[in-house]
Amino acid sequence: MSIRKCCRRLPTLLQEVTSRLWHLYKAPNKRQFSQRLRRIRTWANKHVELETLRQKLLNLKGKSIKFQAAYDFPDAYRTSNNLDRLMNYQDRVLYSMQYFHRSKEAARLQLRAMALLWNFHPYASRTKFNHPARSSPFQDLNGFQYHDSWLHNLLIASSMNGRRPGKR
Repeated sequence: MSIRKCCRRLPTLLQEVTSRLWHLYKAPNKRQFSQRLRRIRTWANKHVELETLRQKLLNLKGKSIKFQAAYDFPDAYRTSNNLDRLMNYQDRVLYSMQYFHRSKEAARLQLRAMALLWNFHPYASRTKFNHPARSSPFQDLNGFQYHDSWLHNLLIASSMNGRRPGKR
């Protein structure tokens, strides 16, 4: 975002920088990531005249080890957008109820109840329209649902302590 802010008045430069950064981001392994990062640094030294932008691109090398940690977990998301959305929702709910009261156990139970409701809530109409087969996060994660009603799904799953019949 700070790189975008540096060259917002130069749209062609912004497009060039962002395409190179996306190319870097999509590197399939650590080795290619490092190679692409070196190429960006070389390109920045030759072609970028804005000192602040050039410095930001050169400073990426210092953060390289942190970026490369993502390659140790190939199935994980590289960005935290999905988690941030859930955490923002949770923060808004906690703020509206003025955070926690009483004991740590009460706070734990509140958060657990909030997570249960979030996992079983039905998707909004736009998601249902674009993806008719999807109904809730529970179904997406498990690949099935117990009942068409989200409340029945919640009651069945919670009454069985999260287990299917016949499994222990």
